[in-house]
Amino acid sequence: MVQDPLPGHGQEGEEPDSSPLPSASEDPGPEDDPSPEQGLYITLPAGHLTLAGFCQGGASDTMAPGALLAAVVETVTGEDGAGLAGCSDDQLMGIISAAWRQQSRDAWVLMAAIGEFARRAGTGVEGEFAADELAAELRMSQPSAAGQMDFATEVPRRLPRTFAALAAGRIHPIHLRIIEEETRILTDTDAAKADAILAEAAAGKTFGELRYAARKLILKLDPDALKKRKEAAKREAQVRRFREESGNGGMVARELPSDEVLASWQHVEQRALNLRAAGMPGTLQELRVRAYLDLLQERDSRAVPEGPAQNDPPGPPDTGPDGLSEPDGPSGPSGPDGPSDPGGPSDPGGPGPAHPPGPDAGPSLAALVTITIPLATYQGRSAAPGEAGGYGPLDGDDARDLAAAAARHPSTRWCVTALNPDGTAAAHGCIPGRHPPRDAGPPGTGPPRTRPPSLGPPGILATPLTPITRGPCDHAHGQVGYHPSRTLVHLVRARNTTCTAPGCTRPAVRCDLDHTTAYDQGGRTCECNLAPLCRHHHRCKQAERWRLEQPEPGVLVWRTPAGRTYATIPTEYPM
Repeated sequence: MVQDPLPGHGQEGEEPDSSPLPSASEDPGPEDDPSPEQGLYITLPAGHLTLAGFCQGGASDTMAPGALLAAVVETVTGEDGAGLAGCSDDQLMGIISAAWRQQSRDAWVLMAAIGEFARRAGTGVEGEFAADELAAELRMSQPSAAGQMDFATEVPRRLPRTFAALAAGRIHPIHLRIIEEETRILTDTDAAKADAILAEAAAGKTFGELRYAARKLILKLDPDALKKRKEAAKREAQVRRFREESGNGGMVARELPSDEVLASWQHVEQRALNLRAAGMPGTLQELRVRAYLDLLQERDSRAVPEGPAQNDPPGPPDTGPDGLSEPDGPSGPSGPDGPSDPGGPSDPGGPGPAHPPGPDAGPSLAALVTITIPLATYQGRSAAPGEAGGYGPLDGDDARDLAAAAARHPSTRWCVTALNPDGTAAAHGCIPGRHPPRDAGPPGTGPPRTRPPSLGPPGILATPLTPITRGPCDHAHGQVGYHPSRTLVHLVRARNTTCTAPGCTRPAVRCDLDHTTAYDQGGRTCECNLAPLCRHHHRCKQAERWRLEQPEPGVLVWRTPAGRTYATIPTEYPM
């Protein structure tokens, strides 16, 4: 192990240069100065750069976290971790402990910097969009960045000792989070008392032990804390749907009244027992899921017919004066195959892993959000994934099922988007009116077919597509007035399917269609000057010291008050 990796100022025994410093008139220019570039030199006590220093109680094992400890760990382990193989178990535990302390210190530095950023932003109008600036830099959503700023501001104020313990590496960032969460309901005075006790106790406790100790202490400081927490949480009651990591869906309801939750659960349980009594197969757990979904959709699975539905759902066609569907609900097949790859029985691609969706009994979904499904997947010739706007990716089976559910609902409208090789939108068109795929069911089911199977909704092959501009714009789709036509709206929303601010995923159909250069300042109503912006980011763009440009259609370049730039690009569809 090299004991002296840092260079000295000269060779051993060499006298230091005692010549006087040059005067201002004698100061050589940068090209004439022969002296080496000045740097930072660190002198370490003996033993700090040896593995022995990481043994229990050694110099490095007890070193406070910071730049010096980080340099020592990096030196002894090496960039590729090759030094770890030569460590004893004791030394390896010392390195793990050092990295743990350093992790806490790094978290403290991040919080301190975010807190300073929040302080400079202030709470006035000038600070309203500070979280957007932080979100762009940290690649997170605006609400997450705002939460980070609040956390970094409140913790040093209410829990200064806990914050200091984090800086010293005595506690982990999760310890800090637990203490902050548990003391949030306390007054500032009681929080200060809890801070002094818990900051010292946390270092010797697991996360579970700390949370238990914190709750006991809080009840001692404020016996009504549980009641206050319960009342405060009621204001956060919510029901939301989400995509599971597995690809399945999930729903959760939080902070509801206990009596209503128990009564609702009893209702689900009884409905599940009724389904089992009616002979429906499945475990009781599976039947509870079916009962839960039945109750939410006001249906009864016991009454579902055996065969596929024979009739179309009622509802008149709904088209605009130009024959295009309403822009707020594009749905249906959209993918790399587009209308130029129709498939069908003669397609050499052959049968796929599944049948295309049919109108058999099942959920009915108004496709008022974008459902993206490659045409080959819809036809059962491919397992390429689809996507539901605001929900996430769907595997081929789920995408077909969702398209079938959309086909059952009279409000669904169908659009077609052809893709470029890179997955971005190349052209877009809409099928006028309501078109559930009446004869797209599995072979041998449903009424006799009057057209080849597996071609998707009627009219898909004849749908005219309008090219979506990329690169220099010739303004072929530009308009004279302020309000864009349905065609232009669809082109822009097919090109950018979400808000075009960094990190924002709000679906384009729920966004404003913004003129990047204001219309009253000469901005065109054209693909090259229109982009979806949610209402929040529409206001952000107009705030002082924020700048937004669209150098080419679909590419948005944001410049923040800090002078940093962030770019967003056209949507890349699943392929």
